[in-house]
Amino acid sequence: MKKIKLLLLVLMFPTFLFSQGIEIAPFTGYQFGGKIDYYEGEMKIYDGQNYGLSIFIPMKANMDVEFNYTRMGSKMTFSPYYIGSDFLYKESFVQTNYFQIGALKKLQLANEKVIPFGSFSLGATWFDTSDFGDKWMFSVVLGAGLKVMFSKKIGLIARGRLMMPMQFAGVGFYAGTGGSGMSANSYVAPLQGDFNIGLLIKLGN
Repeated sequence: MKKIKLLLLVLMFPTFLFSQGIEIAPFTGYQFGGKIDYYEGEMKIYDGQNYGLSIFIPMKANMDVEFNYTRMGSKMTFSPYYIGSDFLYKESFVQTNYFQIGALKKLQLANEKVIPFGSFSLGATWFDTSDFGDKWMFSVVLGAGLKVMFSKKIGLIARGRLMMPMQFAGVGFYAGTGGSGMSANSYVAPLQGDFNIGLLIKLGN
């Protein structure tokens, strides 16, 4: 009996999502990489194009729950502050990945096809580098933007975001004469942000 109930729930889940008017939004944009100031030098993540996917599930008339994934591939460099340092200039490639869940608050205008909104989310950020290892951080993302609906099912979403990985312990990347890895010498995470635009597709009612 339990297996039958579980099977029914699995089969009904897509129906539930479609009946709730779920929205999906593949998007692309331009992301600012940010930098980290260490005692020994500066770690810089270069700006680049990002892309991702948002899923919006309506909870109230003016509130959505958002699930978001964002990815950017770019270059990362470490530059020591002074000559003769044990820390060397080094380049690496880095994939920046955001995994977020949050709320999107919509404002109601006379023109129902144009929907301004603000968003707030919490989650994790994963920096995956080719030479410095990888690092996970807790992150917070704030955003503001517009949904513009061309029909009941299709529209555009445009948004700007402030993306804030947070570091609660002095652990960071480094590049020294003994190799590359992690170093307990920074409490500041890179402050990032982006501007993006995507296709908004509404499923169900």
